[in-house]
Amino acid sequence: MSKIPSKSDPRREAALRIVETSRLLRSLVEHRLRPFGMSRVQFACLSKLELNDGLVQTELAEMLEVQPIAMVRLADQLAADGMIVRRPDPEDRRCNRLHITAKGRETIARMADFKDQLGAEVFRGIAKDDVDQLLNTLNTLHGNVKAILLEEASVARTKKAVNQ
Repeated sequence: MSKIPSKSDPRREAALRIVETSRLLRSLVEHRLRPFGMSRVQFACLSKLELNDGLVQTELAEMLEVQPIAMVRLADQLAADGMIVRRPDPEDRRCNRLHITAKGRETIARMADFKDQLGAEVFRGIAKDDVDQLLNTLNTLHGNVKAILLEEASVARTKKAVNQ
């Protein structure tokens, strides 16, 4: 008697689909940004600074989910291109605050059609209410994954301290 395979856990299938879709979307965005001479992470950095000018470099690294050293290189590149400037934090001289320049704002403004068109294409055939629900679900998943990673990092630090 052969055993009928059970259906896969839909949560597992959803997680795999999210990973696959994320990879495809990153690839599409990188491809669409090439004509602008910009990478996805450069675009994300300028977009964040447009909305939150004057962020501390470490805050922006956390928002973009990049390592601090990668943020330094990214800021160096954008500063060399005249898109951002670094200014010392008036309250903490160890920190730099990043500010978007007029050139950076002009670059983001020229890309408004890019953002609108990409959003329309990617979400074609999906109702606004469904997009809102998807965003809520993704925000919950994002929070869950971050909490898991924080807990695992804490456990690893505790084990390391015990073993020393």
